[in-house]
Amino acid sequence: MSLVVENNSVKPKSKGEQTKELILEAAIQVLATHGIKGTTHRAIASQANIQLSLTTYYFKDIQALIHQAFVLNSIHVTHDGSLAWKKAFEYIEGFEKASLRKVSTKEELRDVLAQMSAQYLVNQLKDRPIALAVEQLLFTEIQVTPALRDLAQQHRKLLMAPFIRLCRYFNKHDPHINADIMLTLFQQIEYRNLAIASTEIDIDEIKALTRRIIAWVIGLKK
Repeated sequence: MSLVVENNSVKPKSKGEQTKELILEAAIQVLATHGIKGTTHRAIASQANIQLSLTTYYFKDIQALIHQAFVLNSIHVTHDGSLAWKKAFEYIEGFEKASLRKVSTKEELRDVLAQMSAQYLVNQLKDRPIALAVEQLLFTEIQVTPALRDLAQQHRKLLMAPFIRLCRYFNKHDPHINADIMLTLFQQIEYRNLAIASTEIDIDEIKALTRRIIAWVIGLKK
C-alpha cells in the first residue's frame, strides 16, 4: 500500500469511510500505548468508543487493520514534514546559487534553518507525540514483524527525500549520505524527547543541536 495523501476536499466522505478512519485513528492511539501485541479489536473499539462489531465488520483481520493504521500514521508524519520543508526550500531558493558558497550566506542559512527545524521538532513533540511514537514502533517492530518491512522502508524513503534535496545544495557528490545522517540525528532528537513532558522540552537545547547539524551539512565549522 503506497503512502499517498488523498484529496477528499471535493467529495465528502461517506459514513463508512468516516467510521473506518475513526477506527484507524483509534488504532494509532492504541499502538502508541500498548504496542502491537496489545492492539486488539476490543482495545480499538474501546478507544474509538464504538461497538466491537464495527471494528470487525470493517477490518476482519486485525493484522490488516494494524498495517493500515501504520500507513495512515506514515501519511500524517510525512505530510507534516513536507509542509515544513516547503517553507525551508522557499527560503533557500531566495538566494542566488552562487551566493550559497559564501560564508556569510551559510551563516544566515544556518541560523534561520536551525530556528525553523527546532520549532518544527518541538511542534511535532507537542502536537503529534502519538504519531512519533508509532513511527518509532514501526521501525523497531520490523525485526519481529517482517510484513512491515516494506512499509518502513517506503516511509523512510519519503522522510529522506527533503533531506537529500537540502544536502544536494551543498554536496553534489553523495548528498544521500549526509541526508541519512541528518535524518537519523533529527529522529534521535524526536525519540529522545518523547519521554519528556511537553512543558519541559528545552527548545534552546534542540535549537543548539539543529544549529550544529545544519552547520555541518552546509559546510560551516560551527
